[in-house]
Amino acid sequence: MIRSLLKLGLLLLICVLGYNYFFGTEVEKEQSERIFGKVKDVGKDAWALLKTEKEKYREGKYDGAVDKVGNTVESLGDLLGRLSRTAKDLNDSGALDRLGELQAKQKELENELAGETQETYSAQDEERVKKEVQDLLRETESLMKDMEKE
Repeated sequence: MIRSLLKLGLLLLICVLGYNYFFGTEVEKEQSERIFGKVKDVGKDAWALLKTEKEKYREGKYDGAVDKVGNTVESLGDLLGRLSRTAKDLNDSGALDRLGELQAKQKELENELAGETQETYSAQDEERVKKEVQDLLRETESLMKDMEKE
């Protein structure tokens, strides 16, 4: 019920922004244009970052290096932070909830990697963390697609 109301609110917000963009006063048009521009910029930056990190992962850049995995997790944290700001701008509570879950997973990985060194980090640990990072990237990509649809 609440989720439906939030979706309805988001739809209403998009309709108001669209109306203002085409039929509003100059101030309203500028405001709508600014909001659309911010959403577009964040979306482009997020996609570029996600694609770059995904390609780096496929190329094996993160093989065997705890600090490199940590950097990916930190970059993902930056991406999630930008997505969170976008979702707040759009008042998308569903996306904010999902982002909160993804950020919690990211923090969990970051905390786990903080205490690791190359000597204490086994091959099993590395494979598990790679899988978790890959899952996190996949979930983030899915969320970004959902946000684009809305």
